Amino acid sequence: MLAGIVLPFGLLIGSALFIVRGYTITADTLLIHRLLWDTRVPLALLQSVESNPGLMSKSLRSCGNGGLYSFTGWYWNKQLGHYHAYVTDLKRTVVLRFAARRVVISPDDPIAFVEAMKPHLTPP
Repeated sequence: MLAGIVLPFGLLIGSALFIVRGYTITADTLLIHRLLWDTRVPLALLQSVESNPGLMSKSLRSCGNGGLYSFTGWYWNKQLGHYHAYVTDLKRTVVLRFAARRVVISPDDPIAFVEAMKPHLTPP
């Protein structure tokens, strides 16, 4: 009986810790604001950035949160292969493609975010 009470509260609190509260672009890093910390994504070797609503449809979750407060963790789909998601709105997804990885986020204004990221692209 105790597990029936503790487990649901543990899941709610544990998931809340990984919630995505927003994003900040600095000179060389994308900061992903979480509840108690920021996750840093270095922008070195950023090859492309594009808005792609619905990108996460038909994705398989390898490890992470599948929608309790946010979609965070490691996912896979045919279009991107393996990628790391920090998403709160599946209709506003933006993909950042690096040399060796993919990151998917969901800023409030995907088009403005893509424009703001263009100066960080690595020349071909």
